[in-house]
Amino acid sequence: MINFLPELYENELFYSVIARYQRKCGMISVRALIEDLFGRYVLVSSSYFPQYIDSFVKCLPQTSKVTSKEIIEKHTLFPFYTSFLSQEKTDLIYETMGKGSNGSKINIEKLIGFGGSKVRKPSYLKYCPVCFKEDMNTLGESYWRINHQIIGAYYCSKHHILLKESPVLSTGSGLEFICADEQVCNENIVADDYSDTIKQLNLQYIHTAESLLNKNLPRKELNYIINYYIDRLREKGLASKNGNLYMKDVQERFLHYYPPQYLEMMQSGLDPDSPTNWLRLFIRNNQKNRSPLRHLLFLQFLGVNADKLFQEQRVIGKKSNSDKYNPSFDIGQRRESWLRLIAENPGANRSQLKDKGKGLHTWICRYDWEWYDNVTPKAQLGKEKTGTIDWKKRDEECLRLATGAVEKLLIKQGKPIRITTESIRKEIGIGKWIRNPKLIRTNQYIQEVSEDIDSFRIRKIKWAIKEMMAKGETLTAYKIQLYAGFGGGKGIFRKLIIKTLYELGN
Repeated sequence: MINFLPELYENELFYSVIARYQRKCGMISVRALIEDLFGRYVLVSSSYFPQYIDSFVKCLPQTSKVTSKEIIEKHTLFPFYTSFLSQEKTDLIYETMGKGSNGSKINIEKLIGFGGSKVRKPSYLKYCPVCFKEDMNTLGESYWRINHQIIGAYYCSKHHILLKESPVLSTGSGLEFICADEQVCNENIVADDYSDTIKQLNLQYIHTAESLLNKNLPRKELNYIINYYIDRLREKGLASKNGNLYMKDVQERFLHYYPPQYLEMMQSGLDPDSPTNWLRLFIRNNQKNRSPLRHLLFLQFLGVNADKLFQEQRVIGKKSNSDKYNPSFDIGQRRESWLRLIAENPGANRSQLKDKGKGLHTWICRYDWEWYDNVTPKAQLGKEKTGTIDWKKRDEECLRLATGAVEKLLIKQGKPIRITTESIRKEIGIGKWIRNPKLIRTNQYIQEVSEDIDSFRIRKIKWAIKEMMAKGETLTAYKIQLYAGFGGGKGIFRKLIIKTLYELGN
């Protein structure tokens, strides 16, 4: 039984409440702390999605009015991360946070969409140095705020200054509960080198994200959300009446709206030439969960308030083409004209006949396909066999092409591309037959020049440093990491960046 509980500050993480409780009690053993709070030892591995909240509430003094609902909805990131999930998944996550997984295979982060996603949640807790200073002056202590932990949030929405990353881990097996105090936080404001455009885009993103934290909006199925997006794109002239997307135009507008640097910061860099880039897949109607970060980016691009999405009662999305056509010509006359065209062009294939009788071909295919298919010559099957391939000669030619492709990839403008068999193949513009073992010298060369992942990362880091220096930007490990497109909070990248900076300095 817990004898007392510190006051729960507005916008305070549940993790922060436990950390302050531990300090006030003077407890050193984490195991004893957990058993005191939950009535038994449970594994606490996330400050974002804590579990066994029901057990915690049962251990509170009988006079306490704190409920599981209050903790989950007002002191965790649950409202934000479930906003774009169905009611069924939202309820399952809520239940798991309350009762705990208890050995079940329910994985909250997978349900939310982190599993397999390239958008990774921050690994360290963040804070605003001005908020910290104000807390120390008014409260005598500070605390970890929920809105500062929103994925993609770079600024404090209250003071409009850059948030700082603390050394306190947000997730991990057996978390330590560390207060937001002078040992891990300070009042020093970080110099802001980002453009005003990036700052305003991010502040708008944060305000929308905060509205999701503070409002209990109705949940919608993913199909509904995608159809809503298609409706809005149709209004902007970026989709046909039937809902077919003009994807090239969508990408061009999206990249015009968001600077490439900002998209990299938001772990959403976009390669418009890739048929499987995240934006193409994002608007596709499948059942894969999307990161709320990308939902908010897309809503912001559409110029739509999140409230409108959830309050909309009717969506259309893609329409099936069910129009019935009534032939305006006599079928007999049309058939006669088509047979005459075939007779006048002996040996012509279907494609050639189509070119010679375009309007007639369209009409006959639409209204009389079965007859057309029976009477119209099909393409000749079977081609004359080509001679035996001279693999030695082909190997020499492929080696020349591969060498040129690698040179082009290394000097290509923009973000570096990793040297692999696949990138070389794409640069040349040939099929997968380049992997044929008979191309001995080519494959040997590709094996020699292919980059392992660490070598590529170092090259990417050096590129980022060079680009930032040319722009006169301040070099910090964190900013280099973002510019290089590695996302946020990954220790392995930080070590490589620091090592590279040291080597370049010497």
